[in-house]
Amino acid sequence: MKILWHISSHGWGHAARQRELISTYTQAYPHSRIIIASDVPTWFWKGLNIEEIHCGSPSPIVSETGGDIDTDKSRRDLTRFLASAGSNIEDEIRFQETVRPDMVITDIDPLPVAAAAERSVPAVGIGNFTWDWIMGELFPDILDDIRSISKLYRRGTYLRLPLGPRFSPFNQTVKVPLLRSGSEGDPEKAQSILPERRICLVALRELPSGRVLKVPEEFLPVSSTPEPLAEGIYNISPEKLSDLRLTFSDIMAASDVVVSKAGYGVVSQILAMGKPCVLLKGRSFPEEPYLLEPLRDRAATRLLDRSETDLLSDAIISAASTTAPPPVRSNGADFIVSGGYLKS
Repeated sequence: MKILWHISSHGWGHAARQRELISTYTQAYPHSRIIIASDVPTWFWKGLNIEEIHCGSPSPIVSETGGDIDTDKSRRDLTRFLASAGSNIEDEIRFQETVRPDMVITDIDPLPVAAAAERSVPAVGIGNFTWDWIMGELFPDILDDIRSISKLYRRGTYLRLPLGPRFSPFNQTVKVPLLRSGSEGDPEKAQSILPERRICLVALRELPSGRVLKVPEEFLPVSSTPEPLAEGIYNISPEKLSDLRLTFSDIMAASDVVVSKAGYGVVSQILAMGKPCVLLKGRSFPEEPYLLEPLRDRAATRLLDRSETDLLSDAIISAASTTAPPPVRSNGADFIVSGGYLKS
């Protein structure tokens, strides 16, 4: 079977969880043909059984500045998307007619679902939210216009992940267990390249604007970003990890505490690994309360506002010295594949 797999480049959490799902799927169905459409860098898919990689489709995603939503730009981009949705669907239909997939999967851009429906091809959306819900929360004054995005999703099946609202614009919705954004990780593999120190994983793509993250001296701050986050943070780039046959999950498994914002990718891994953590909250993303909910009363978790980075050092010591809870079961990938939800 040939699958066209559309994956949003927003935050890379979408891509990380789909990478794990693709890995599980291709192990179960090694003769399947996977075509990826995404603007995530090609190195991100290294090691997967991928036939082709194409650019992603337009989507009403939010724009960020300094780690938070750029409301003005997001509104302009949304208005532009709504105005060009008709022609974009036609472009997506032509693209799908070229690829000729047996099924279309999206996390969680709406155009692929609408185009697949026009071609009478089954479409599956996977996510913990849909973009019409996000935009409706951000811009309630144009909710009537945003409902046109809901119509794009309507004729597909939604595999709804936890850590998000119950809202669904799809014809059919299936509740899915936690789909972690990474493998279990091997701490011993990562420890072989890390200095013999207590490790504080700084799982951020960028630091909050105007903020300096001070980590206690007994911890080595470690990151894994294409470019170093800041002086004093030991960075292992994704390319270097790949060359060393390591993964971000290996680094997280070897860490003593994780510092991050509340994003699905990191939160799912923290829960699945039972890791102590400090999360920087207070962003304007509507999904943040849902991501924080299972962590509010969790042992070894400390929540700080993004403006409280001066309290970070004490929070790290407090979280790391607390016995972490057991890992949360994260069998979302097996549930989806064994349940036959990705069969045409």
